[in-house]
Amino acid sequence: MIRNERGISVYTVISIILMLVLIFVLALPSFFNLDKGKNEEDCLNNMKQLWVATVDYMKDTRGDFNGNLEILKNTMKANSKRDHYLSSIPECPENKGSGNNYLVYGKYFEEVIEGTTKYNFGVVILCPNLAKFPKHFIPKAFYENMEASELQNYFIDDLDAFNAAAGADGQRKLEFCQKYINIWKNDPTALQRIRENNQVIRNEAMGLAQPPVKK
Repeated sequence: MIRNERGISVYTVISIILMLVLIFVLALPSFFNLDKGKNEEDCLNNMKQLWVATVDYMKDTRGDFNGNLEILKNTMKANSKRDHYLSSIPECPENKGSGNNYLVYGKYFEEVIEGTTKYNFGVVILCPNLAKFPKHFIPKAFYENMEASELQNYFIDDLDAFNAAAGADGQRKLEFCQKYINIWKNDPTALQRIRENNQVIRNEAMGLAQPPVKK
């Protein structure tokens, strides 16, 4: 067996080198953020966490949410003296440390119907990297076991329509969602209009022609 001056065999040296190479290869996806499947899953979990926190906050404060995640992090829950709505602000693993936060929008309506106050809310969560990673998008299936109001159900169907229409085009999907949010921010009649035609806001966001109004 070939040995060097210190008595270590060449085969031992080769084995050590191969082991180091194997460790490097196994660590490579994590070190360079190459595990796209795990990143996608982690991002979806972040957005689900944000959805729950935002819904809880809106129910307690009875108002819209403007997207400032620091509020969720720094505000104590209404029925707790220890817990905040968010323990920390999550980041998409694709740009962790960049400071690019998730886009969070929450719309809240309060109506009195036959003497009873009805609470209506809808929340949209968007990954800051949606344009590059179109799968970083909350799927419709997530909401099946969640408490969804009338407005959130409209949001769910419309977001699912954007997802289906844009497919792998993340930039297009992002544009649909941004236009959709802007409509809800600026149009005080949006809830009334979507009740009359449940596709009207979605069509506006996608730039589609509206069906003629039935007389």
